[in-house]
Amino acid sequence: MLSLGQLVTWGIVYYTFPLFVVPMTQELGWTRSEMFGALSAGLLTAGLCSIAVGAWIDRGHGRLLMTGGSVLAAVLLVLWSRVDSLPVFYALWIGLGACQAVTLYEPAFAVITRVYGPRYKQAILLMTFLGGLASTFGIPLAQFLIEQIGWRPALDVMAAIVLGVAVMHWLIVPGPDEKAVPIAAPKPPVEGAAKKSPLATAVRVPAFWGLIVAFAGYGLAFSAMSFHLIPLLDDRGVPTGVVMAIIALIGPMQVVGRVLLMVGQRHITTIQLGAIIYFAFPVSMAFLATGITDVYPLILFAVVYGVANGLVTILRGMAVPEFIGPEGYGVVSGALTMPTNVMRAAGPLMASLAWGYFGGYAPVLWGLAGIMLVAALGFAAAAFLSKRV
Repeated sequence: MLSLGQLVTWGIVYYTFPLFVVPMTQELGWTRSEMFGALSAGLLTAGLCSIAVGAWIDRGHGRLLMTGGSVLAAVLLVLWSRVDSLPVFYALWIGLGACQAVTLYEPAFAVITRVYGPRYKQAILLMTFLGGLASTFGIPLAQFLIEQIGWRPALDVMAAIVLGVAVMHWLIVPGPDEKAVPIAAPKPPVEGAAKKSPLATAVRVPAFWGLIVAFAGYGLAFSAMSFHLIPLLDDRGVPTGVVMAIIALIGPMQVVGRVLLMVGQRHITTIQLGAIIYFAFPVSMAFLATGITDVYPLILFAVVYGVANGLVTILRGMAVPEFIGPEGYGVVSGALTMPTNVMRAAGPLMASLAWGYFGGYAPVLWGLAGIMLVAALGFAAAAFLSKRV
């Protein structure tokens, strides 16, 4: 049920934003950059909230946070359907960013680790498998509603669906009275040493900082690709039908990657998984940077990029307890998520500025490939240092 909530929330609250840009600019006269600025403000807010959210979930308040976040998201979608002021639109998206911080993968992973304990890996795999279909669910639904009834009523319908998720969260997410199942036995405290909070302990683990580099680099590159892949292919003169097919292929490839991992999870370690992912990302971006326009090379790019993108979500859920430790999963994961979401907010803007400066997308893609190489070094350092502890 929690996985179904991820499917709906990702599909409606996160992925559908670009579909509203054109009808809103036509009706309200706002520029695209002004609208994407609101999205960036929301993503930044989500990042800034992540540590506090993780700490609250560690204390058992997942039900309150996830239910409240879904209710607030539904209310904000209704208000969005009536918006005609740009400052109000920014305020709405700052609120939606806070809702994302308490309803998307990171808080759900934290809830899962409390419920499933040592079986958290299997639960995360199942959740991300279903969540990988979010864009396949949300984007066609929103497009159909916008075409049939207009963008404002479409948001009202989407709000009603999200409200249903709020009811589900209230019914199935454990409350503070339910005791957490430990992932593993905590390390015994050193005699005479003052007990530190899980976050204070984590930041003293060198692997923590390697994961910061790895996940923040991914966040920047992922968001830049998410919002610039369509204009990039348009600039190269790729037919619209081919562009839509390539975009549509990436989502299912995420699911394919997760299915393969579900089948072979007993035969691959977290370090091996990370090595595959952080090899595939820079290679796929460098391949796209060579200027490919034919359909088959673009399909190859979509397959490699989509599979890697599907697997990195699982890696983020697994690396925290394995590389850093089992205590305080929520707050430690939140601390890793904050810089990731800050970079995710910056990615589209940085790519736009680079495109304007260089006059094309090829240098942007080479830059993203370089960023992912740095991220790969961060993961390698985290893996190496975690084995030395």
